Amino acid sequence: MAVGRVAGTGNIGYSSNYRTGGRSYHGGINEEIIWISIGMAVTIAILITLALIYLAYEKCQKRRQRYIQA
Repeated sequence: MAVGRVAGTGNIGYSSNYRTGGRSYHGGINEEIIWISIGMAVTIAILITLALIYLAYEKCQKRRQRYIQA
């Protein structure tokens, strides 16, 4: 007898809607993954924005130094 998940057998031996500590995990895991993904995307977008602002600032500083030295 096979132990674990076997392709094409469905959810034999596994409950798709179990509760632990009063919390249902039927769709909760996927929902948590979605929220984590959204949070990571927002964090990455903020970091990219900060990097672009820093690069623009450095470019402007170099131009200012040229005008001051000339």
